[in-house]
Amino acid sequence: MKSLVTNRLGLSLRWFSAYGPGTSGSRSCSGTRLPPAFKGLSHCSRTFHKYRGRTITRPIPPSSLENLRAVTTPCKSTKPLTTCTPTTPTATTTRTRTRTTLTTANSSTFPALERVSTGSAFSSSRLFSSSSSSSLVQSSTLPVMASDSQWTGVQVRKTFLDFFAERGHNVVPSSSVVPHNDPTLLFTNAGMNQFKPIFLGTIGKTEDMAQLKRAVDTQKCIRAGGKHNDLDDVGKDSYHHTFFEMLGNWSFGDYFKKEAIAWSWELLTKVYGLDPQRLYVTYFEGSPDLGLEPDLEAKNLWLEVGVPEDHIIPGNMKDNFWEMGDQGPCGPCSEIHYDKVGGGRNAAHLVNMDDPLVVEVWNIVFIQFDRQADKSLKSLPAKHIDTGMGFERLVSALQDKTSNYATDIFTPLFTKIQEVTGAREYTDKYGKDDVDGIDTAYRVIADHIRLLSFAIADGAAPNNVGRGYVVRRVLRRGVRYARKYFNAEIGTFFSKILPALVEQMGEQFPELVKKQTDIKEILDEEEVAFAVTLDRGEKQFEKYAALAIKSGEKKLSGADVWRLYDTFGFPEDLTKLMAEERGLTIDEAEVNEAREKAREASKAVKEAVQEFAKLNVHQIAELETALNIPRPNSDAKFLKGDTKGKVQLIFNGKEFLKSSKDLPAKTPLGLLLDNTNFYAESGGQVADTGRIIIDGVAEFKVLDVQEYGGYIVHNGFLEYGELTEGDEVVCEYDELRRQPIRNNHTGTHILNHSLREVLGDEINQKGSLVDQDKLRFDFSHKAAISLEDIKKIEDLSNHYIRQNLKAYSKDVDLDLAREIEGVRAVFGETYPNPVRVVSIGMEVDELLKNPKNPEWRKISVEFCGGTHVENTGLIKDLIIVEESGIAKGIRRIVAYTGEGAHQAQREAQVFNEKLNHINALAYGPQKAAEIKAAAVELDGLTISVLTKEELRTRFTKIQKEVVDEQKKRQKAESKTALDTVASHFQKDENKESKVFVGHLPISANAKAISDVITYYKTKDKERSVYVFAGSKDDQVMHGVYVGTALSSKGVTAEQWTSAVSAVIGGKTGGKEPSRQGAGAEPEKLEEAVKKAEEWLSEKLKDLSI
Repeated sequence: MKSLVTNRLGLSLRWFSAYGPGTSGSRSCSGTRLPPAFKGLSHCSRTFHKYRGRTITRPIPPSSLENLRAVTTPCKSTKPLTTCTPTTPTATTTRTRTRTTLTTANSSTFPALERVSTGSAFSSSRLFSSSSSSSLVQSSTLPVMASDSQWTGVQVRKTFLDFFAERGHNVVPSSSVVPHNDPTLLFTNAGMNQFKPIFLGTIGKTEDMAQLKRAVDTQKCIRAGGKHNDLDDVGKDSYHHTFFEMLGNWSFGDYFKKEAIAWSWELLTKVYGLDPQRLYVTYFEGSPDLGLEPDLEAKNLWLEVGVPEDHIIPGNMKDNFWEMGDQGPCGPCSEIHYDKVGGGRNAAHLVNMDDPLVVEVWNIVFIQFDRQADKSLKSLPAKHIDTGMGFERLVSALQDKTSNYATDIFTPLFTKIQEVTGAREYTDKYGKDDVDGIDTAYRVIADHIRLLSFAIADGAAPNNVGRGYVVRRVLRRGVRYARKYFNAEIGTFFSKILPALVEQMGEQFPELVKKQTDIKEILDEEEVAFAVTLDRGEKQFEKYAALAIKSGEKKLSGADVWRLYDTFGFPEDLTKLMAEERGLTIDEAEVNEAREKAREASKAVKEAVQEFAKLNVHQIAELETALNIPRPNSDAKFLKGDTKGKVQLIFNGKEFLKSSKDLPAKTPLGLLLDNTNFYAESGGQVADTGRIIIDGVAEFKVLDVQEYGGYIVHNGFLEYGELTEGDEVVCEYDELRRQPIRNNHTGTHILNHSLREVLGDEINQKGSLVDQDKLRFDFSHKAAISLEDIKKIEDLSNHYIRQNLKAYSKDVDLDLAREIEGVRAVFGETYPNPVRVVSIGMEVDELLKNPKNPEWRKISVEFCGGTHVENTGLIKDLIIVEESGIAKGIRRIVAYTGEGAHQAQREAQVFNEKLNHINALAYGPQKAAEIKAAAVELDGLTISVLTKEELRTRFTKIQKEVVDEQKKRQKAESKTALDTVASHFQKDENKESKVFVGHLPISANAKAISDVITYYKTKDKERSVYVFAGSKDDQVMHGVYVGTALSSKGVTAEQWTSAVSAVIGGKTGGKEPSRQGAGAEPEKLEEAVKKAEEWLSEKLKDLSI
């Protein structure tokens, strides 16, 4: 509904959000949930508010409606901007509100927010956007609400960014949730992470962020895994999330407590319109033990902005003193808490008591101290502001919801989940009230799709290590909820929810849109892989749980929990969740013990078995004739998913057995089956790994697969149980390993084709290796390939990949297959008849209709028995990471595809950012040290050869600039050093002096000290100099030359420097009459200079005696 002013004048005037001394007002809207006393109101009513003698308007968000004590009816005057006296419903206490004309006085005094109509919080074309305004109190225009009834999440976020942008803050884009440059973090978990270099003083002076004085952002955060882990709580309550946004405003040596407190109160109460009576603030109560006074300054500032004293609560070190770590910037903080109940109660006693209805929404940190190594605190010369406000909690408050999940941040996701699953609608119930568990499942899945999408978009691909395993755990946890509570089909479940998230958050975070296809593919791959074992894993869990309950135990054994992980891929926290549903617990110590035992056993087997036993010609004959064992069917290796087979025989390296019963544990074995889906090593493709299982009875771990005379031997060892001839087993190859192998094998075919296109028909394959990490291709070519041609080969290969061509295969008569124009085969290789033909982009039958068609040379056609992708789009990317010669006329290319290529590209980007950082550093020891480290890192990077050459060129340029600067400064500092000493001796009072002891105005420059010593050693041999260079905050170098005037009296350089080194530490070296060295304790520089003077004075005194 449009404002009254707009309706009557056809104009859109500014709405000012500010109230101070004077009356407050309200409005009610049709369709809004109102208290019973307000039943019957059919449309909005507004009042004006008095502020500093002016009458202004403000929209009242619905969060205030439920606790209003008076609501006015609409003004019935038909005249624009007239004065009238509205009436109130009889069910409430009568109050009078006066509507008057909005004055036209200078609006710059009104502290509120002007909406920036760019449609986006920041421009992607530059790092920061900014506003020139920086006054504490400003004029502004409140956002025009999409609905008169409530704040939307999008409006809340934009209002926050705009509010601070108008106060001189640069709008900074969120950093990645994967902190590539911070090895201390698993994920970005707070808004301050990207600003740590500013707080720590390690940022380069010319870096963009180094110029920041004020910043505002909304930071993507993940708290799952590591020290900060909310995963176990998600779904169970109304406010925990593994992914969330942190709104923050920052001051770097600019404004401090007064502005931070005033603006936070203004934004919450005057712009967002939160009821001040439902807000509580805390301040640091002090710590006598640590010598810290109470932060009474903050308390008084809260009183000044109008917070009642009984809403201001002292807090201890735990709640109200923030520290980055054991050392570094720190300071007291003030938290703002919101009472979701209200109704006139005082909830001060519930603040910081884990009450879900009295929640912290904003934390304002006053960074004013520096924690020293000895735990003491020093005041910082420049003080900073670091704030963080939970976006989800703020929206919950503004939309008057007791649960974050009841807001429009999550409702679009719930709607999509319901659409995909056909489940009942979400009802926001918890605990025992959520009888069927479906509301909890809604919350878990909505939360998890957010984490998964943003983590993958920012480069955290699922795997079994570090943050990659966190992503995998979260996905598997979500998949299990989807299956159990929604009976959802697993394989494409999460990717069906993804579009709703992209639509909702893609404008603010464009990486979601850009990476949507990649996110979908990775989610689907992971779901498919887990779906393979989910059914069997759940059945096995039920067996373990039933046994535990039957035995009277209240817990699952650690061995069973580990086996569920090791065999079925169930993360420990998922098993814990399932156990809780059965009233069972798990013992962490037992699980850790089982894990260590399994690892030690696996390590022992791998160390003991250098090579599994092979079948020789006699053993093959024995299988064929004496034992009459048919060769297995292995067609399933070209298909996805598990297959069933029967145990034929067990080979222990010497003989064939019918049972493993009498064999020692962890004996290396070879298993022969009648049917298998495992790929045996051949054609350059490595063997599959995986498991052969009888659920709950036995598990055989497959480490290698080889084929001998048509017999396939699965090499490995029994994890537990026994196997016997005739046992029916499930063959489960490792799909997560097989998928990149497929990518690399098809990538090899594409690379082979591209090489021929770029370098000519004389290119012939000489060998290849295809594994899960890379592809390696050897071929005939006389000379090294130029970077220009490498680029052509790489570009052509990726063009082929992005056409998303289907890979076809068919067994064809060998002679007929050889007739196909342009078919590629390895010279000297023996092929079976029929031979398998793999064609990319054209059906094999189509090729055979006219095998001599010259057009077939334009496509990749090869004889191949390996596994391949269904279509080339699944490969995603191919990058060449190595090109080298391995023999005369033989070249080798190593390439990465898929996620391996993307990881290499991310590593290159991280290194490029490191070069940005180094380039921005001021010349000095830190820059020199980082360049030295970067040189080693660059040599060790396995990335695209093209990108590496670009980075090397850039690095060389930076390196040269530093060397040039070093020479320039070296020359200048040597001159300064010499001039300083010379000017001392040139003074009238020093012309007869034979000694100079002093601290030179230069950096810790050993060469400059050496130049001074050399000058006096060769040009002015009689005089002595003891010079120091550097600073007590950095490094110190010192050196001495003992001139003939002193050496003739028995003074030596060794004696003199020894006395000084006893003070400043470190060692010196050199031959008489000079020595140089570095001080190990630079903070004692002044003391060391004094010692040099005193020692000589005492020495000369002793000599004169």
